[in-house]
Amino acid sequence: MTVPKRLAVNCGKTPERTAWLKRLPNALRDLECRWSLTLGAPFEGEATCSWVAPVTRLDGTAAVLKLGMPHMEGEQELHGLRFWDGNPTVRLLEADDDLGAMLLERCQPGTVLRELPEPEQDLVIARLLPRLWRSPSAPHPFRPPSAPCRPCWRIGAARRWRSPRDGPISILSVKA
Repeated sequence: MTVPKRLAVNCGKTPERTAWLKRLPNALRDLECRWSLTLGAPFEGEATCSWVAPVTRLDGTAAVLKLGMPHMEGEQELHGLRFWDGNPTVRLLEADDDLGAMLLERCQPGTVLRELPEPEQDLVIARLLPRLWRSPSAPHPFRPPSAPCRPCWRIGAARRWRSPRDGPISILSVKA
């Protein structure tokens, strides 16, 4: 099993991620058998938080296998893919929530978004947002978009302004 370099570096940053990387070969073998897959070599250039590779299903269908290392941004990815169900995302074909594994519809990428000039990136995202925006029914598994930012705001404010009088906001007003 090959691990992309950037993924290996990121996995070395915490004990939890290091343990995930040690379990990865067994998880891949399990999924390969359980979902009847033939694995290709993992994508190297863009892989930073997940092991991602092209696969072929038993019936010949092309797909992508993605196993995400433990990280905040990936916590709700499966929920999001289920919610949008292929519109405007790739379709989730199979999932294992415990492993953080996803078998995804394969799409052939065009231009990588970050390779476009920033104004063009903004246009692509602006055109996509109306298709993504849907209100989930209650109850739903999604955290508020601001939730991951609150601790960072509080820590940043505490570092920058030692007392409420030092800056434009009161540190006490930013709740974690």
